[in-house]
Amino acid sequence: MSSRKLVSVQQIIGIDPIEGADRIEVARVLGWKIVVNKDMHLKPGDKVAYFETDSLLPEINPVYAPFQSRGQKTMLIEGGKEVRGHVLRTMKLRGVYSQGLIMSLNELGIASDTPVGTDITMQTGVVKYEEPIPVGGNQIGRFNAPCDKSDAPRVQSIAAVQDEIWNTVSGKPANAGWEELKSLKAVPTVKVDGTSTTLYKDGDNNLHVYSRNWELAADSTNMQVALRAGLDTMLEPGMVCQFEMCGPGIQSNRLKLAKLQPFVFAVWKNHHKIDREDWNPGLLAWAAPQLDETEWALTGSMDDMIRKVDGLRGNVTPNLLDEGIVWHVRTDQQISPKLAAMLGDNRCFKIINNKYLTKYGL
Repeated sequence: MSSRKLVSVQQIIGIDPIEGADRIEVARVLGWKIVVNKDMHLKPGDKVAYFETDSLLPEINPVYAPFQSRGQKTMLIEGGKEVRGHVLRTMKLRGVYSQGLIMSLNELGIASDTPVGTDITMQTGVVKYEEPIPVGGNQIGRFNAPCDKSDAPRVQSIAAVQDEIWNTVSGKPANAGWEELKSLKAVPTVKVDGTSTTLYKDGDNNLHVYSRNWELAADSTNMQVALRAGLDTMLEPGMVCQFEMCGPGIQSNRLKLAKLQPFVFAVWKNHHKIDREDWNPGLLAWAAPQLDETEWALTGSMDDMIRKVDGLRGNVTPNLLDEGIVWHVRTDQQISPKLAAMLGDNRCFKIINNKYLTKYGL
């Protein structure tokens, strides 16, 4: 199962100027671009702590005090503990999309000899911010469905990590990671902005419904949406379907939907994700929109594809921006062990629409 490193030790791979800016510049880490102050005196090869977007910087840690005035959010974490802090979001500064945060290892108390790629999320006290469970979503247990949680890594975190590993270990070209992604046959679907839900029919025909991290009560809104759509009738015992629940009261209903509805994006059988053409036709009727495989095949550079997705709109609601695209690698595709470790059993990856992120402050 893949696991997202919210905070990790990374290396600066490049520094780029920003036209007309005297005090800021762009640092490149993995496939990400982060606007930094020039007085950090960063240069290629420097080791730093890189924080991904969605990281919640807790207010109780004084090292994050300068960020708290930019806005705070509160969430419950495991054990019912409440944590409050600033959440990192995508910003556009001087025409540049800045995604994430760079801090020095020293100010975080991380040893300078910590290897590049090390996950330091726990040491930094950072947690991933997740929107509160909708009303009617009482937790009754942990997520234990026979499938991966619904996480798709972003290409910026995949390609450059793969490049670094291959370039230093196997001697392949520095763009080998991105080239492998481009070589795979994958089904592109619209990433729909909702709350992730997993529906599982166990071997005794009992239904279980989950948020990203928790099992929810049978009377939860998530379960009711699944039942109204008849998703339960389309699953055999032991099968799972995963969907985004969207509509009024969910993520500010950014798609302006008239009522709550599911958008199915994954189906599992015997602990394995299955291709769309093998889904029950009834599930396809509720599927997240599929895009043309030829038009949205990965081509050119990673930055080229990110620019192509930028501004995607109208695939769910006419004229409204779409959140992005998820590519689901077909089951007959062979992928390298390094890439498999990053994708997990989900076997998918995504590019988020930067215009969507900045419009909604995400």
